[in-house]
Amino acid sequence: MKSMTGFGKADFFDDRFEITIEIKSVNSRFFDAKFYFPRELFFLENNFKAILNNKINRGKVETRITFNDKQMPELTLDEAKLKSYFDLSQKATEILDIKNDISVEKLLKENGVIIAPKSSYENEEIINIFEKTLREALSNHQKMAETEGNSMKLFLADSLKKMKKSIIIIETEFPNQKKKIFQKMNENIEELLQTKLGDESLKRVALEIAFYVEKSDVNEEIIRIRNHFTKFQNELENENIGKKLNFILQEMHREINTIGSKFSTNNVFDDVISVKEEIEKCREMVQNAE
Repeated sequence: MKSMTGFGKADFFDDRFEITIEIKSVNSRFFDAKFYFPRELFFLENNFKAILNNKINRGKVETRITFNDKQMPELTLDEAKLKSYFDLSQKATEILDIKNDISVEKLLKENGVIIAPKSSYENEEIINIFEKTLREALSNHQKMAETEGNSMKLFLADSLKKMKKSIIIIETEFPNQKKKIFQKMNENIEELLQTKLGDESLKRVALEIAFYVEKSDVNEEIIRIRNHFTKFQNELENENIGKKLNFILQEMHREINTIGSKFSTNNVFDDVISVKEEIEKCREMVQNAE
């Protein structure tokens, strides 16, 4: 089990390059990768996305690359442009009748005077360096995600134990409630029997009995919620379980709501509420499970 929240970082340094790659992820319904790096590295995006998606199935993932090329570029001088800028400056000083104090340094700063070759990093060696650094950052990210996932698993397992304990209390208390229901039914029937019962009265007795039985019986709901507990426990051992656990929790919530509506005496009210609270805590937790 892994968390969708994670962070990983890796660096590469040699006499040519300085590279830092950071990967940060937060929860999201789908895999969503965004990249922040210099324009000359845009060609890496598709490869990087495939590498990330191989390890991360869901989550909003941001990858930032800091890149410094320490190699000295082979600069050349555009002599024609340099001379043109100089001639223009000379002509301007003659027109304005002022002293020409333009320096060579200023001329060299003019656009296009110094020509720097366009750097191309699309070669196998450099691509391998970037991919190796990315995989190292991703490995560190996954370690953090797995650590968070293990903490989540422990929390969910503990929450499941609490829910099971509450269901045992509810189940244990239910026979006492059935006796109370039976007594209440007897009282209602005795009241009806004070007068001679006609067909309509007999129908009322039958309907009263059916109503109480249907309203109070929670055995099926307890059986179903226990089945959900078992499925939940089994799924905790699997990978990529966020969506499935969320579905199981929805079914648990449905059953405990029904139990609460049928059987919520003072003796079990706190336990019904406790199960609902634990389900909500788990649902919030699994939203961040990959």
